[in-house]
Amino acid sequence: MIHEAVIVDVDGTLAEFNPSEVHQWVLGVEKDWDPFFEHMRNAPAITNVLKLVKLLKAQGQHIVICSGRPDSHREATVEWLKQQDVPFDAVYLRPNNTDHLADEVVKDQLLKAMHNDGYQPWLVLDDRTAVVDHWRAMGLTCLQCAPGDF
Repeated sequence: MIHEAVIVDVDGTLAEFNPSEVHQWVLGVEKDWDPFFEHMRNAPAITNVLKLVKLLKAQGQHIVICSGRPDSHREATVEWLKQQDVPFDAVYLRPNNTDHLADEVVKDQLLKAMHNDGYQPWLVLDDRTAVVDHWRAMGLTCLQCAPGDF
């Protein structure tokens, strides 16, 4: 069965995120995920984006979380989503041992997995300019919810 879906990013889209505070952990080639997740554990949800996600879910859309966070930290990610009352139907995270790949490459691979699982995304909510441009190049409508030149 095919499900229409909306793809929603986490950091900077759903979760308040200041790149200057976390750059040393996750914006370079080498990633140090543990301090990043400790920092983001209590990040507040971005109210207007959460409101939009809830409206889309209420209209019958499937909500697919898609993040460059590693799958090894799935539990922390799902816990945060539940604490913030984010509705979601599926969570797609960066495969383990792919930190060397750019977020847009990872999200391209995750889109293929979504299609294989029966999701047909038509809308994306994301913040990072390189990723937004990539979603658009793949033919998806992507709403950029925050400045993302990092």
